Formats: sequence, structure tokens, C-alpha cells
Amino acid sequence: MVQNEDVRKSFARRLKEALAQAGFAEWGAGARLAGTTGATAKAASKWLNAESMPGRANMLAISDWLGVRVEWLQYGEGEMRPSPLQSDDISDLAASSHANVGETQQPHRVAKEYPLISWVAAGSWQESCDNFQPGAADEWLASDASAGPHGYWLAVKGASMLPQFTEGMRILVRPEGFDLVSGKFYIAKLLDTGETTFKQYVRDAGLEFLQPLNNQFPTLQITDNVRIIGRVVDAKIAPSLLL
Repeated sequence: MVQNEDVRKSFARRLKEALAQAGFAEWGAGARLAGTTGATAKAASKWLNAESMPGRANMLAISDWLGVRVEWLQYGEGEMRPSPLQSDDISDLAASSHANVGETQQPHRVAKEYPLISWVAAGSWQESCDNFQPGAADEWLASDASAGPHGYWLAVKGASMLPQFTEGMRILVRPEGFDLVSGKFYIAKLLDTGETTFKQYVRDAGLEFLQPLNNQFPTLQITDNVRIIGRVVDAKIAPSLLL
């Protein structure tokens, strides 16, 4: 369907209004939208700039995340927020079903469980994740961070990311729909050796690097031999530290 420019502009205004009311600044909104929907940051930027509109599935995901009605977000129809049940409706419903009915505050994002996998599995995760089912991992950990439909946890190994990330810490990885932001943390695969590594991504003077936080370890310049396979979106302390 061809989208009229005025329709796209109206949608972009409503999207920015909903983001603002949810407490999100316009700066960085594209990355947040990408993280919520699994779309690319470029696609999300086009939504905000009225260059295109999301498909139905992404429209539903955005409206659910921001707590607005999808009809309002997409078409500008009706009220912005879902209307609470009227008191008479609540009474009728309670009488007919013999149930207790009350208003509850719905969270914007519900915690989801992701599997803890090995570093070897992480290197081929994009090819194997669809075959991974509950029970295939010894440990599943919950997070309210958006890691997408195929997110996974890794256990930090080694000392290259000290002092912030200690050995055994769990890090949650989003393997798709992420953007590269200098200073953020990513998982990368070295194509010649198959090694998978956790480092900070740094862009400087037009060059890109994978940088350890521990300066006793070397910085790696990103070349064609390096593929970024995921962004770290959450972390938990090592269980051993709680014993």
C-alpha cells in the first residue's frame, strides 16, 4: 500500500508524542524502537522521520510497549490510551462471572527467559537458534531488557573486561536488530579462528576497534575478519558472589 506523505507525518507526530509521554527523549528513540521491534535502527529512524511506517506486527509491538491503542497510533482514531472499564461494567462482569475484577497497572515490558549457552554455540547462534528449545539449556535466566526473539546469555570468561565484568558474570546478548554505538559492549566472532569474544566497541578517527576494559590485554582493530554478532543489553553478577 502506498503511504501518503501526510499520513506518514501524522503517524510520526503520534509516535513522538507517545515516546515523550512514556518518558523517552527523541535522541536515541530510534535505537529503542529497534530494540523493541527487532527492526534495524535505519528502519526505526525512517518511522520517526516520516519516511515510512512500520508493518502491522511492529505497529502492535510499539503500541503495546508504549501503552497506547494501536488504532490511535496507526490511524489517529479514538483515544490515545485504552479506556478503563466503567464501574457498571465491572459490577456486571463480577456478577456474571463471580470473579474479582480490579484495575491493574500494566508494565511496558514483561521479563522474558533466555537460555545460557556456551561461547562455542554463540559463534553459530544465528544458524542454530531456531532449533533451540526449552530444555536444551541447563539454565534459563529472566530479564526485562529487550534481547529479541533469539536472545541468549553468556558467562563472562577471563580477565579482559575487568573491573566492570568479572569472571562468571552473565551477560545478555541481542543477536539481531541492533546498531553499533561507540562505547557499548558487543560479542564478536573472529572468522579465521572461529573464536568468539566480548569487548567494547570503539569508533575513532574513522577506524573501528574492539577494546578490552583491562589495559593489560590488546585492542583489536575491526577488519573483514571480524563479524559483530550481538550487542550486550543486560548483565547479572556471578552466582558464586552471592554464596
